[in-house]
Amino acid sequence: MVERIRETLVLGVDAGGSKTRAMLAKLDLRRARDPSEWRESLELLGQGESGPGNPRSVGFETVYENIQTACEEAFRCASRLRSKVDSVCICMAGVGRADQREPVAQWCEQVALANRIRISEDVSPIRWAALWETRHVIEGQSRLAPLPMTAGDWNNSVTLIAGTGSIVSATKDSQAGDWELIRESSSSVEGAAIYGLHEPDLTSVRVGGWGYILGDEGSGYAIGLAALKEVCRAHDSGEQLSALHQVLLKELGCESPIELIPIIYTQPIPRPKIASLYRHVVRHSASDLVAAKLLEYAASDLAELIASGASRAGLSARGYRLALSGGTLLEKSPLVPAILRHLDELGMTPMMSHQVADPVLGAVVMASLPWDSNQGASRLD
Repeated sequence: MVERIRETLVLGVDAGGSKTRAMLAKLDLRRARDPSEWRESLELLGQGESGPGNPRSVGFETVYENIQTACEEAFRCASRLRSKVDSVCICMAGVGRADQREPVAQWCEQVALANRIRISEDVSPIRWAALWETRHVIEGQSRLAPLPMTAGDWNNSVTLIAGTGSIVSATKDSQAGDWELIRESSSSVEGAAIYGLHEPDLTSVRVGGWGYILGDEGSGYAIGLAALKEVCRAHDSGEQLSALHQVLLKELGCESPIELIPIIYTQPIPRPKIASLYRHVVRHSASDLVAAKLLEYAASDLAELIASGASRAGLSARGYRLALSGGTLLEKSPLVPAILRHLDELGMTPMMSHQVADPVLGAVVMASLPWDSNQGASRLD
């Protein structure tokens, strides 16, 4: 008689400031633990999307409703009835402390979302998403032969998120000094054991993330605010307003710079609206020297955050991978090549950089990882 293997379902949720995304996947446990097959261990089934997921902005009740909606849509997309999954990982903006994540875990238990529950801040899934999206990349020659990406290749990495705000997270593997030896022993059972999907013991350093008053250097908000200050400067100096100045005023519903005051100083401050002005700066950067300089300053600020995080984590030039995510770093963002150029100038060039296309993939991978059973059914990162 053939033993029937029970299906293992996992959910990943990326709850950000502007939207919440959920992804349902089927996990092959055997492949996930196999160093040669971990790349094929997840089968993505369906995904859903809903409104904002930052409790600081919209409150926990709205966040819970949006998570429910996104998860239900993911099940519908997969043509499946909503059910309790084996494991869920919710990565959420605005929950930097463990005591802020605990109510989310309790809510997950109340609504019977999953048997195992993991709650993490929103920077955590980016490294895992980068791992998954680059899992078939073959890098340069080792001393023996070209090797495909291993599950540990993003352990030594820096993650940059730059959207409305900005933050950097740098991680270093405690075994980093023996990395070449570990890679060369990948054909042996003992050496290969580290390559299945697992969670290593990493040193982690956070840089930035201080918010729009104390920090958020290089963010969409910082760029948009700097652009508005240029409008005010041009007005005060009696200069003729440029095409960029005019489009910024129009975007905010103003006919003259003086009308900015009641709009900008409303409560709460319209941060997302100010951050959205970034796209106009990009559009005018080829023809407007001020716009080009604003992007150059932002790229320099972000490169300094990356270099600081890498240095504090003990990572060296070409000894780390760089994962980029957030609204200002998508697709053909002009900030990305500028950031890499500034990192070269700082002597902190990464060995590899990757623009993450789908952060929720990282949450799915995190839901698939084993964790210490002594921590119970919930984990608060």
